[in-house]
Amino acid sequence: MKVTVILKDFTDVFYDGHGDSIVGLLNMDNAAKFETCRRLAGENRVTMKIGTGQFCDAVELNAMRRSPCAIDFKIEPRRGYKLATFEFSKGAA
Repeated sequence: MKVTVILKDFTDVFYDGHGDSIVGLLNMDNAAKFETCRRLAGENRVTMKIGTGQFCDAVELNAMRRSPCAIDFKIEPRRGYKLATFEFSKGAA
């Protein structure tokens, strides 16, 4: 299951962190990265698309997250925003 997240107008501190006081997105494990993006989704700066965008894809993702699953993460710069991609697959985490 593929989840794409568009991140707009965030500073480098959001991605890289700042000392011990701020943990950056790139310094988290993949599950924590997804939870951070999920919490921010719906704000003007964060858009999340689960699978094809259908409700059944969201239901399937929630079922996968309740059982052991592997999460792959990558982030790519785009013009004016960054695209974070999470790939969920069934199996050991």
